[in-house]
Amino acid sequence: MLETKKLCAGYGGTDVLHGVTACFRPGRVTGIIGPNGCGKSTLLKTLAGLHKPTSGQVLLDGVSVPDLPPHLSAQKIAYLPQSRNVPEITALRMVLHGRFAYLSYPRRYRPQDYEAARRALRWIGAEDLADKNVSSLSGGQRQKVYIAMALAQDTDTVLMDEPTTYLDIRNQMEVMELAGKLAGLGKAVVMVVHDLGAVLRNADDVLLLQEGRVAAMGTPEEIYAGGKLESAFGVAVHVMETPDGKQYYCTPL
Repeated sequence: MLETKKLCAGYGGTDVLHGVTACFRPGRVTGIIGPNGCGKSTLLKTLAGLHKPTSGQVLLDGVSVPDLPPHLSAQKIAYLPQSRNVPEITALRMVLHGRFAYLSYPRRYRPQDYEAARRALRWIGAEDLADKNVSSLSGGQRQKVYIAMALAQDTDTVLMDEPTTYLDIRNQMEVMELAGKLAGLGKAVVMVVHDLGAVLRNADDVLLLQEGRVAAMGTPEEIYAGGKLESAFGVAVHVMETPDGKQYYCTPL
């Protein structure tokens, strides 16, 4: 299990995160939400071992993540950043990058790596993209390829920073569905998502950050009932029952 204990982290000697204690459970999607500048992306980078805490701990199954060698960390935690360069390579080659942590010197992909990459593309329903250049794909197709890369990386934890940004509504829904499918494989899926309604509809757990501190953590129903969303975002949050389950929406205060 991935967890933080009294975690503090920041930049240039100034902490952005203050005493964050949270856990991210296998087989569940955890949505990290909060106003701009509250430390969501900083938390995700620190969970991934890419940013050093100033104090406190990040633990994976009791082992300190910052102390893991990079190749071991990459075998345990997959991290999809918010923004990436778009390489002039095929989708299959992109997905193969997820296998890099398993290669010994010289860095040459093995038949099992190609099979893992193709299996990941099949799993997300994008095998037909294998030979297409990543730069020619739509935003939704690219996001699927990046998720396939994380799947090929074969980690128990997947971190995604704003994976639905710039996608149309159908592709946003597909990405959230894929996150649920990853959790169905037993992985801990942690996502920073700005769409409050999408998180409350689709996540199993929600972590609400406010000014770098944990304002609330629990199921979507618990977060909604706790009344902290209004003060954090400055909007009124409502819920209604539909044939497809609870739907959340926001209105001005």
